[in-house]
Amino acid sequence: MGDDLWLDSDPFGDPPTLVEMLVGAPRPNKDFLLCPLTWVARMRPLLRSTDQLLVALALYSRCLRQRSKTVDLPNSELAELGIGRMTKHRTLLLLEEAGVITIERQNGRSPRVTLHRFL
Repeated sequence: MGDDLWLDSDPFGDPPTLVEMLVGAPRPNKDFLLCPLTWVARMRPLLRSTDQLLVALALYSRCLRQRSKTVDLPNSELAELGIGRMTKHRTLLLLEEAGVITIERQNGRSPRVTLHRFL
């Protein structure tokens, strides 16, 4: 065995920056809801139900997939999880009041949501 067994730096030392997460990492598949556990821990006190947590996870995952902090959140994506548009609406309002997101409402279209607390 050579000296290449040990790395010079600690791979778990510094968390990735937002740019590294959005640009450097491969895009997750649409069939997965992904987010760090630290983010779930921050969102948990704000959310009141599992459906609201699923809306927040879908929003986070969509940001990762599109590599943008501002995304559209269509009802059809949440309908696959059995979540209705009113649950989405209530959850987005709750997150907006907490300062986690900003919502740009568009008549007849999905709202544009900007996620402020990414990590």
